[in-house]
Amino acid sequence: MAFAKKYRNKQVIATEQTVLPSSAVQEFSGVFPSYFRPDGKFASRNIFLSVNASAVTGTNLDIALYGSDTESGAVKHLLLDAVVADITATGWVDAIVDLNAYPSAYYFLAWTADVDEDANTIDVKLSAPQDF
Repeated sequence: MAFAKKYRNKQVIATEQTVLPSSAVQEFSGVFPSYFRPDGKFASRNIFLSVNASAVTGTNLDIALYGSDTESGAVKHLLLDAVVADITATGWVDAIVDLNAYPSAYYFLAWTADVDEDANTIDVKLSAPQDF
């Protein structure tokens, strides 16, 4: 999957919808668009992260932030566990992540389910000020 980019109310927004994983399998989002990167010129580089599952069959979904040195993400490393933890129902859940605190060349989200969730989807929305 790939993130779709748009601008609204002086915000840059990237969205993606992905099928959730089968039982106890970790799956990853597409690579974050290039405009969501750390920048040492600023004290913080906050992005707003929102996720919404179409349904949750099991007990919960856990969302983590991963980084990689390559755009393909062939080798990923955990940057922040439980960015959004224990999603148990539908509805948007939000978090703020300071990318300067977790520097990486490329970013991905990972979700882990405790049962087969591949009949369901997850929507991801990343946003930041347009002059970010």
